[in-house]
Amino acid sequence: MTGLDPRVFGRYQIRRKLAGGGMGRVFLAYDPGLNREVGLKLIDLGTDQESLDIIAAEHRGAQLQDQLAQRESGGRVAQIFEVGELDGYFFIAMEYIEGEDLSELVGRGPMEPGRAASIALDILEVLTRAHTFSAVIDDRQHRGIIHGDIKPRNIRITPQGHVKVLDFGIAKAVSMTRSVTFNQFGSVPYSSPERLQTGDMDVRSDVWSVGVVLFEMLAGKAYFQAESAQKLEWFIRNYSAVQPAIWGMPAGLREVLMRAHLEATRRTSRVEDAGTRRTTAVPVDDATRRTSPAPPSPAAPPRPAAPAGPVKAPASGGGFRPSGLVGVGVVFVLAAMFTVAEIRQWSKAGDLRRRLESGQLSADAGAAEYKELARGAWLAWPLYPARVGLREKYAAEADRVITDYREASESTPVYVKDWKRAQSAISAAVTLAPEDTAIRGRASLIDGHLKYRAGDIKGARSSFEAARERMSKSPDPHLGLAMIHLQDSDLDKAEAELNEAQRNGFRPGRREQKALADAYRRRGQKWIAVAKKAHDIVRMETALKKADVDLEHAQNLYNSVAPFFDGIEMSERVAAEREQAQRTLGAAQLAQRPAGNP
Repeated sequence: MTGLDPRVFGRYQIRRKLAGGGMGRVFLAYDPGLNREVGLKLIDLGTDQESLDIIAAEHRGAQLQDQLAQRESGGRVAQIFEVGELDGYFFIAMEYIEGEDLSELVGRGPMEPGRAASIALDILEVLTRAHTFSAVIDDRQHRGIIHGDIKPRNIRITPQGHVKVLDFGIAKAVSMTRSVTFNQFGSVPYSSPERLQTGDMDVRSDVWSVGVVLFEMLAGKAYFQAESAQKLEWFIRNYSAVQPAIWGMPAGLREVLMRAHLEATRRTSRVEDAGTRRTTAVPVDDATRRTSPAPPSPAAPPRPAAPAGPVKAPASGGGFRPSGLVGVGVVFVLAAMFTVAEIRQWSKAGDLRRRLESGQLSADAGAAEYKELARGAWLAWPLYPARVGLREKYAAEADRVITDYREASESTPVYVKDWKRAQSAISAAVTLAPEDTAIRGRASLIDGHLKYRAGDIKGARSSFEAARERMSKSPDPHLGLAMIHLQDSDLDKAEAELNEAQRNGFRPGRREQKALADAYRRRGQKWIAVAKKAHDIVRMETALKKADVDLEHAQNLYNSVAPFFDGIEMSERVAAEREQAQRTLGAAQLAQRPAGNP
């Protein structure tokens, strides 16, 4: 069956072919079990080493993509539904996305610059998530995913204009042979020079690819073109000149690109290998590195003499010389971003995050280093790893107080000073990630506890309700609201919130039993007060019976927490209150009897 396109594959009903070539074929299929359409990727199983490497790579990539899709809040990574082997194929069932590949849009001509930039930034945000991603796959720790195959065909645009990044199939193939990495995937036009030289991929490889894709969106044609694959690869490996078509772009984009390109060239030096004539970027010394952007050049750079059109490989080896760093494919946004200084900042930021996560640095010490690092940064994105590490460190400090309260016993109370410490930590986390809903939820929760202890019950209720909206799976906001309802003796609402907390994993303890006992006692006492003001025996009897039911609940709960929280003493007090209520009822009933009745 291998080598043929099946019409039925397991439970999947194949409807039509979506894409072909490379390491497999992709079909639109229907899954009757879940009543949904899927993208079904089929790869022939083989026994040779190269086939085994490909299948292993695809399997790891599907696992990484699945975890990344769950964590990428923008929904811009296609979900993975099922992975397996069947009928001579390795298969991946993934989310089917309505819309068009970016290659189809580009095929209709140049895109409006704002739209092209927006798509490029969406792709970059996904890659930033991927490059800072951490997960354990097959008992191995993975820190960062390199997509490795960014090209127009792997970018899907939905009918609503949303961007989806597809096929992380090569993301885990970095250790595979060069022939598999390039010839099988057929993405040479979007590969960086250093990747073609050595077969190695890193963050810069993905960024280069996005830059080339961005140029293609703006120009309506590929940046690199040649008569044959060999010449195309040779040209990219030896790339140095700005594409003449840059000059047909809007002046603002052209000037930003040229300034960034010239700055990148100034900040690197060439170290050519005698065999391959490769260029290695050499960072300038820290003492000479500027800490603010260069001012705009007073004069526009000279227009090249070459006419606009595709860049092609020269006829002989005496043509282009390598320039070293990411070049012209990184049009305006990427060209301005991708400098030696920012790469260095990214590395330092990653080191700071690792030390924060390992416990080598406290949050305050990390914050001091982060501020120092930020002073030397031109852009925000290289600081992302450090920002994430610092945010998680501060959030963890706040979480310790929240957890202590949730799991607190009578011997480990949480005081106002503890909540203030948590508030300071979570405020720092919010500053680092103001868009993070979970962190803002914790900020509202902590604010609620502080307001409650300050006597601002209305404000506390509002904060706990905000936390409940932002922390839908957490028991903690429900505990806060239950506490307020108990204060108001609204036992029905209090028990409803406690039940929600239990559904979210909370296990009530003696603290909650004591709080319920107090609330039942208060409500029982209110019924006694109502009974004393009653104008007839029927109303008095009704009120006193309700009082006895509530006081009995309170007595049982006090007994359940004894000997803690003065449970025995409180139980005895409630028993006395019940006896007094019964005597009051008996006296009232006696007074209502007609004279002469025994």
